[in-house]
Amino acid sequence: MKHIDIIIPTRNRWEKLQRCLKTIPQEIPGITTTVIVVCDGDHETAKKLIDSTNGMVSRIVFVRQHSGSVFCRNLITQTVEDALIYGVDDIEFMAGSIELAIEEIRKRYPDGDGVVGFNYVGDTQSKTATCLVGQKFLRRYPQRKLFYPEYFHFSCQEIERLAGKLGKLHFEENAKVQHHHPAWNHSELDKTHVEARIYKNRDRKISSDRRAKGLIWGEE
Repeated sequence: MKHIDIIIPTRNRWEKLQRCLKTIPQEIPGITTTVIVVCDGDHETAKKLIDSTNGMVSRIVFVRQHSGSVFCRNLITQTVEDALIYGVDDIEFMAGSIELAIEEIRKRYPDGDGVVGFNYVGDTQSKTATCLVGQKFLRRYPQRKLFYPEYFHFSCQEIERLAGKLGKLHFEENAKVQHHHPAWNHSELDKTHVEARIYKNRDRKISSDRRAKGLIWGEE
């Protein structure tokens, strides 16, 4: 593994996106990184990124119509050629966390057939809310679409279920992520959170129905 794509979907959160991007290391020994920001129906952020000169973002993808984080991520996972990290725009990677996740996937899954989950400090997120995914594991999925396409926003639990079932999941407690979520800090509430909540019950029902049928995306 010599390269990692870091995928961050965003929607109308310029300041939060900048806060997140600043915590991604510019250089990782032995690894080249491509930071890909997918602007979900968000023309203003795409324009600002194009005009920016800070060089933190390697690739900007603009999705014309608001389509959700699942669509945005799948759009990119189909094209990456090595390992990938997916996150969200309201997180911060703690110092050394990305490097530690890389070290663990190299040690535990040298063939790339595994997943390393990050630790959302003080949060009850899925162990794969943000994670490092090896290319061989990614190839288990139809067209390398990592997320079940029927979800809109809440979807990572199926990655945890599949990787756990196959014995391909390592949750690295020391690879820490700070999640700036309104559940913990009301000042973080924004229109993008409100939009996501509209799809929460819908996505939960999809998840519940699939669990009842014993379905896990990636093994169907």
